[in-house]
Amino acid sequence: MLLNLGVAQAQEDPRFNISISFEGGVMPSVRKQVEQALPILWDRIITQQARPTMPNNIKAMTLLRSVHPQQGGSIIQFNPERVWARLEQENIPHIRTIPSFNLRIELINAFGSSMQGSKNELLAYAHEQSAALGILLKANAPLLAIRIQWLDDIQVQLSARGQSRLNEFSETRNLDMGDPFVQLKSWIVQTMFRARDAYVWQPKIVTATGDAATPTFSLHLSIEQKASLSEQIALETALKADPRVQGLLPSYLNARSREYTIQLKQNDDSWIADWFAQRGMLATPNAQGWLIQ
Repeated sequence: MLLNLGVAQAQEDPRFNISISFEGGVMPSVRKQVEQALPILWDRIITQQARPTMPNNIKAMTLLRSVHPQQGGSIIQFNPERVWARLEQENIPHIRTIPSFNLRIELINAFGSSMQGSKNELLAYAHEQSAALGILLKANAPLLAIRIQWLDDIQVQLSARGQSRLNEFSETRNLDMGDPFVQLKSWIVQTMFRARDAYVWQPKIVTATGDAATPTFSLHLSIEQKASLSEQIALETALKADPRVQGLLPSYLNARSREYTIQLKQNDDSWIADWFAQRGMLATPNAQGWLIQ
């Protein structure tokens, strides 16, 4: 059984590194580890509105970059390029660049006095949750100021302002019975989610005065050759770097065979046979595109 799923810090985008701890020292299969880690990644990069409608046909192993064992667990690292390509292919709203905020919290009681101790508690909680939300909190980032003021025993005013993409708002909310700070923590997280999702990725749109979009020619590549994960990534990287290639989208990947949709900048795939031959592989045209062995 897997426990304690969380984000591990990385030099690149920390959202793509998932730290997993094993209960009782029992290590699940790599596939099981990756399948358990993928929903954690989705929580960090998929908008809240789109998260419940995520398709279940995305195979976690096709998005994997590496697995690094550590004491009592593993670090699962996903491949950002594969993830972005698949989300774009499925037209799933996502946050491509990790949002950063300078978070400030104000907590005011019904008499207009600052509740400093409780404010510090809420701010510490927000920092604890930030990695799980796919957010960086740092002093030199755009300001996100959240203000909570008691109006009476059960009503509070929640407002947000700052220099982030989140539109400023002010809302009156009712507190439920019980510990009010449990509910306040939930509202802080909700507001951070709203600020994060304001950074949803938008595809580049060609303006009326701009150049027309470059046409692409798509075909299917089926590679039937055993290869390690690092060999697969090296081949994909080299192919995408070719100036004749517009894009490369994986649809099925395992150690013995892979399938891709390759987008070419021009309607000419005659060079593919020579390209793979230079790498010791035989490329044969078929009805869908090319079979590489």
